[in-house]
Amino acid sequence: QCSVGHFICSTCRESEDQLDYKCSTCSVKTFFKRCFGMEHVVQSVTVACSNGKYGCAEKFTYYKKEEHEKACPNAPCFCPESGCEFAGPTKMLLDHFATQHKCPSTNLPDSGSVSLRLKPGLHVLQCTDTSYFFLLSMASKPFGHAISVVCVQPNVTEFRFACTMSYDCITTGCCGSASCHIRSSSLSDGLPTVYDLILPKGKVSDDENSIMIKATIRRQPLGLSRSCFREMGPTPALEQRPDTCDV
Repeated sequence: QCSVGHFICSTCRESEDQLDYKCSTCSVKTFFKRCFGMEHVVQSVTVACSNGKYGCAEKFTYYKKEEHEKACPNAPCFCPESGCEFAGPTKMLLDHFATQHKCPSTNLPDSGSVSLRLKPGLHVLQCTDTSYFFLLSMASKPFGHAISVVCVQPNVTEFRFACTMSYDCITTGCCGSASCHIRSSSLSDGLPTVYDLILPKGKVSDDENSIMIKATIRRQPLGLSRSCFREMGPTPALEQRPDTCDV
């Protein structure tokens, strides 16, 4: 504030117009001091979280809003199905997958290992008492079936996971495995465009019921690299290392 008591913001205070030390309101040549009274008034004003429509009831001082929303557990996750515009907390998204898209779901035990017969589309892996879940996606590609896994949560946190997946086709006797780092996503940008396991065309049966998938998910330290296959097809690493075995 100026010596008369007029308020001025810090941005205007530091502008070229104020270098002559004149108040922009009264034009009196002056010196400026912090207005502690007004600062206390502003700090007493609380604002609501932008995720209020998704269930967050938190209120806080305005300058804490950005920090809160970066970690808000009620921040929305998004449905990746084409044409679906659903957004909501993870629990609501789980219900949405089950009721609207009839996505199959499997509880992930404490051991982190689960076996299932995966079919093209989405498959939910639910965890007990967590704010996240895992989503397996199988897509049919010219080179075979491509599988990706993602940890669905509103904000990328310190939680880091790794996954080992293996398949076994009882019809052809072909098997294979791959390990990867699981990325976290709110699915705002859709499903992953990288694949964590590929079931090669011609090596596995077209009968989906004959393919058994085993997935083991575990926490891992930060800094480990991600092994994956991109949408363009098998990488050179896939061609160089034996990915399948005949039993």
